[in-house]
Amino acid sequence: MLARCMTAAAVVWTGCSFEGDAPDNATVTVQGQVVDFQTAAAVDATTDVAVSGLIPPPAVDREGAAFTIAGVPENSAFEILAAAPMHRATYSPVVVTASGIAGLKAPVVGEAFVADLATAFGAAPSPSRGVVLLHLVDAMGRPQSGVAASDFSIAGSVGPRFLDGNLKPAVAAIASSTSGWVVFFDVPAGLAGLSQGPSSATTIDMPTLPSAAGVVTIAEGRVTRGAPVLPSNVSFAAQIVPIFSARGCVACHSGNGPGKDQGGLTLAGSSNLMHRELVEERPGVRVNLARPENSLVLTMPSAEDPPDAHPTIVFTGPRDPDYLKLLVWIREGAKQN
Repeated sequence: MLARCMTAAAVVWTGCSFEGDAPDNATVTVQGQVVDFQTAAAVDATTDVAVSGLIPPPAVDREGAAFTIAGVPENSAFEILAAAPMHRATYSPVVVTASGIAGLKAPVVGEAFVADLATAFGAAPSPSRGVVLLHLVDAMGRPQSGVAASDFSIAGSVGPRFLDGNLKPAVAAIASSTSGWVVFFDVPAGLAGLSQGPSSATTIDMPTLPSAAGVVTIAEGRVTRGAPVLPSNVSFAAQIVPIFSARGCVACHSGNGPGKDQGGLTLAGSSNLMHRELVEERPGVRVNLARPENSLVLTMPSAEDPPDAHPTIVFTGPRDPDYLKLLVWIREGAKQN
């Protein structure tokens, strides 16, 4: 069984195995093409494709825009980093079942497209940061219009800014268009996770994805209107651990970070060590199984009035998707799964 983990200094995902798990040798093949994001047409040039999120990395054969990835574990998730001339290197997520994939399209975003967006929105993207293109869709994959800018954000970035139905800059827009596409500039390198305001009229579930200097990350945000829909069967290694990296908790609570001494919480190392710090070191405090909402891992990083001693607000409210994942994980027994 594969899990995902990340070191504090890493930019991309690495894979890891749970201790005691038997290796799963069943693999499948993924075949596809590198395509232009705007036109969806195959790029007429020599391209490069790399895989992050799997260890060992599978072999990738390339010919022009076509690629074949062999030896992909069944029922796994990873990212493709595609590159082509005149385009930005672009991350896109892939989920593989037991049957493999044929005809996958790995998009690359044109340099001219990024420049046009930046000019229209008055942005000056830093070369040391990334860009995220987020597609707001419903459970059926249909683009969602009318999602307000005040409903969501990516910490430390500039945005959201909206694209119209033709993927052109909608400079004056305050909500998503019929295309459902949104852009964030200056996304910090590392991991990108979505935050939501306490009065958000929607719930947006976006997986935590890698962001890197000068790279575009393409993500999908599943939109649910009204009250948030709680997740289920939350995995600590695959869903909870990445929250701490994406929201800056690992950087604060490890190494020389200020939180290591102030809170006594260390989040460096493997998922096993993180679980021990959260659940076993202070039983019933950092994680409170009897009263999950009172767990320090939820209350300390949340916005409160009056504010507590935690120096930053990580969760702006109980509708935040990552808050809900943590809450459900605790309600389900805070398992080391």
